[in-house]
Amino acid sequence: MLQNDPFPPSDFDPWAGTYDEDVQSQGVFPFDGYARVLETIVTLAEPRAGMSVLDIGTGTGNLAIPFAERGCDLWCTDFSEAMLEKAREKLPQAHFVLADLRADWPIQLDRRFDRILSAYVFHHLELDAKVRVCRELVTQRLAPNGKLIIGDLSFPDAGTMNEFAKSVGDLWENEFHWLVDESIRALTRAGLNAEYRQISACAGVYRIG
Repeated sequence: MLQNDPFPPSDFDPWAGTYDEDVQSQGVFPFDGYARVLETIVTLAEPRAGMSVLDIGTGTGNLAIPFAERGCDLWCTDFSEAMLEKAREKLPQAHFVLADLRADWPIQLDRRFDRILSAYVFHHLELDAKVRVCRELVTQRLAPNGKLIIGDLSFPDAGTMNEFAKSVGDLWENEFHWLVDESIRALTRAGLNAEYRQISACAGVYRIG
């Protein structure tokens, strides 16, 4: 467990029971565009039967479902046991690992994957940590010709984010949201190629390699 953790698993365990209902709040921050973000990740991933896929921060398994339906060898992590319980109900054929992206890499996942995916997780990491984790995933965890695809809360720049924050008032959560301009520069400096698609006013998808 991380000391002075601003995002402890205990904050997410109680959410497991209502998460699937909450993400249906289309047009409302933070889930405006949620379904389209997941659909875009699937499209960019081009899943095929037998493909090895890692879903980091799977939550209740919503992103993982299309990959299971296409016959992928599916591995799912989350740091909330309650979330994983919900995901196991939907995905009995998948492999599950209780793990925190911010901690040491689990020995069960000491292998390479054709696709590594994540949705609505990386905004809990500061920019330097985002870049470090992405670089480690690409260089140490992806198979040759693999893809890292991340969907998350993301804004073109700080000005756009600040205007959006004002527009949603008390719904705003001041976390480490992606800013496209600085994120692409930082990823490029780390030797990573990155492409981005804005999906809604508050979310988008990064393809990183």
